[in-house]
Amino acid sequence: MVDVVVADSLDEVGAEEFHALDGTLGALGSRGRLAQHTGDPRWTARYVLARDGGRLVAAVPLFLGHGTQWSDQVNWPGDWADGQQPVQEKSALVGGRLEIRGSLRCAADPGVARAVGEACRDELVGREVFFGYFDQRQQALADSVFGPVRWLVQYEDFDYPAQVLGDLADVPRSVRQSIRAGERKIVEFGIEATVVPWAEYEGSACALIAAQNKRKAMTDHAALAEYRLDRWAACDGVSVYIAHATTGTEEGAVSLLVYRDEIEVYEVGLPEGDGPSRRTLYSCLTFDEPRRLARELGLRKIRAGLGAGQPKKIRGALPVARGCGRIQL
Repeated sequence: MVDVVVADSLDEVGAEEFHALDGTLGALGSRGRLAQHTGDPRWTARYVLARDGGRLVAAVPLFLGHGTQWSDQVNWPGDWADGQQPVQEKSALVGGRLEIRGSLRCAADPGVARAVGEACRDELVGREVFFGYFDQRQQALADSVFGPVRWLVQYEDFDYPAQVLGDLADVPRSVRQSIRAGERKIVEFGIEATVVPWAEYEGSACALIAAQNKRKAMTDHAALAEYRLDRWAACDGVSVYIAHATTGTEEGAVSLLVYRDEIEVYEVGLPEGDGPSRRTLYSCLTFDEPRRLARELGLRKIRAGLGAGQPKKIRGALPVARGCGRIQL
């Protein structure tokens, strides 16, 4: 017998049983991160929880929007919503807050899917519903729970597997050559890099991150970047590090999130331009330094995020297709 309840928090759900529903999401899909979003007054959080004899079989996050202006320009479905301009108070998000990876966190059982779907529809009726960055398994599950979802766009999300973090004996020769060539470039350009915990960092990372975001036509400021990192530092189960590197005339920084046995390359701040030294600075900060930290901490995966596929693939990153879609209930 499946028992379904709708809760306004995850207080009755343990971190381990929540993670067991879908362990593929990293820090961005962790219980701690969703708990932080639960307190956001711009959204009302609902969690459709299902248990079968006490065993958690579903914990579907729903976020019901308030206000006419979309509150998060970074995670904005208007970029892929088929030419529509979503209004937050008429919208809902399913599976998360559109942070690269979403999931229903629901067992692929027809009875569970049916019961969970009915409870979700009761909460979402009359709203335009968005599903952000679901992998192919989750897309199929969403179709079974909600009926056909209109999947509008697909992105590639990249992971570096454990073989790339080792001594490189088990990776293809071309990957090994690319990594070694990158290491030689770091020496050639005289790049000096350090990785320190966020709590101990004193430097310009936040200003660099904000400046890069502004060049992408986003509204940002060093104080906002600092706030985001402080929030991550307060997130249960997540440790924050900063990788900072200089070439002598250029500097860059990247924030790194350590969660369980993996590292997430989170926000990047680089100087303007597109010369060879800047490209090497980018690969140093987003690959070489995270790889070094992962080896030091005994971790097994680097999550490299969306986009910039070519420099990631030549270093052995594997793509995961993630789709974004919508449905009107």
